[in-house]
Amino acid sequence: MSNFAPKHILCPVDFSEHSAAALQVAGVIAKTFGSEVVVLHVQRLEAPAYFTVAQTQALRTQLRRSVRAATKHASEFAHKHLPALVAHRVMVVEDDPVSAILKTQQEIGADLIAMGTHGRGGLARVRLGSIAESVLHQAEVPILTVGPHTKLPPTVEAIRRVLCPVNYSPSSQTALELAAALAAGTGAELIVAHIDETPLGKSAQDSLQQLCDWIPATVRAHCAVKEVVKQGGAAEQIVEEAVKSHADLLVIGAQPRSLLGAVLLGSTTELVIRSASCPVLSVNGKK
Repeated sequence: MSNFAPKHILCPVDFSEHSAAALQVAGVIAKTFGSEVVVLHVQRLEAPAYFTVAQTQALRTQLRRSVRAATKHASEFAHKHLPALVAHRVMVVEDDPVSAILKTQQEIGADLIAMGTHGRGGLARVRLGSIAESVLHQAEVPILTVGPHTKLPPTVEAIRRVLCPVNYSPSSQTALELAAALAAGTGAELIVAHIDETPLGKSAQDSLQQLCDWIPATVRAHCAVKEVVKQGGAAEQIVEEAVKSHADLLVIGAQPRSLLGAVLLGSTTELVIRSASCPVLSVNGKK
């Protein structure tokens, strides 16, 4: 079992409905583990090179006023979407959004980042917004995202079912341990799914038995576990299972960090993040 118990959860917000949903899920997790939620709003107002000294000074004055207004709005946003007893604080910074999120995560020692994403059209698929995508590839902590296809309830008050797809890799094992810790803490049912893309004559019963044998006894000792084996394309079947099982949260493993320093999400993980109907918690091998 993972010792996952976040002390600080960083939640960047842009006041959209998706960032509100991410804040609500962060609040449920914070309430479970006694975490502090740090609500971060990033803005940038940069003077063009051709501005005069007077114009630049006027812009700086406007920025100071904007920061005060943004801080007030962020505080109201936090009070609206977080449970009453969850400790939180608000930060408003001027910086590049990705840099601000990564720097703040390091400065406050956040164990988890929760954020909304903005889908944008792209040929035959919906892609994540560039900020979320960059954070996903660079951050060293688990990232909870509320994607463009997430069905948003009016409020998120509980996590009742956690879905964790596994492929028997080390990153899957890491994700399963964290998913089990979340399920145990929230009292949720843990649904462990294996998608058999190349059955090779193996019976459904054999595949199910392999999955049951792979799940550690320590996981079963802490939460109710349901095993599911499906056949087909991994991303499609995972997204379908999230809908079928009414999952409130999907926990999936990302590949370990590469020599170039970026997390390699893999095509399945990226497709699931883009397409899932519920929030997705991506876990890299370093937890």
